[in-house]
Amino acid sequence: MKVKSSLIAPIVAVTLLAPAVGTAVANHTTDSTKTPVSAKQVEQKEGHHESEKGEKQKELTNIINQYATPQLKDQLTKDLAACENLMKQLRQTPVFQKKEAQEKTQRQANYQAHKQEIDAIKQKVKDGKLTKQQAHKQLEALFEKKERNQENDKAQEKASRQELKAAVQKKDQAAINTGLQKIDQELQSSIQQLQQQINANK
Repeated sequence: MKVKSSLIAPIVAVTLLAPAVGTAVANHTTDSTKTPVSAKQVEQKEGHHESEKGEKQKELTNIINQYATPQLKDQLTKDLAACENLMKQLRQTPVFQKKEAQEKTQRQANYQAHKQEIDAIKQKVKDGKLTKQQAHKQLEALFEKKERNQENDKAQEKASRQELKAAVQKKDQAAINTGLQKIDQELQSSIQQLQQQINANK
């Protein structure tokens, strides 16, 4: 969903410390070590991402509690809560729900339209004619769901995550606080964008 990917990207970077998963193509996994999944399995997979999100958010909260200055900790806590609240509000808007339902229908239709090709790719993997990585690339090419904005957002998220993780591993207090400040700036930008989107969808 364009709205989802453009507004959630900084939030995902902050709350998940993992690659964005909300816009995954329903007809294959984003992990090249796994085989393709059915549309029904995708719905189950989305529930798994929610639990993964909770784990990653706990990890970020631990970093904030352990390393952030008191002022930065207060600001991040406030901004994280504001983003979460605004995302809940956005998800409740009729426009968002309608687009989400349309996307779900489109994913299922795409899966059904390409089912024979997907099954053929699965069989080639089972027969050893394709590696899982090759199969993943073929499925991506088949669906071409990645947009350039999403790829840029993911690159930015990954860079922020890596910087923060490296700083935490080194226990470099100054670098950790710098990384957390970057995250807070992204959060504040996301808050503004989310509020604009909510107002536009009313």
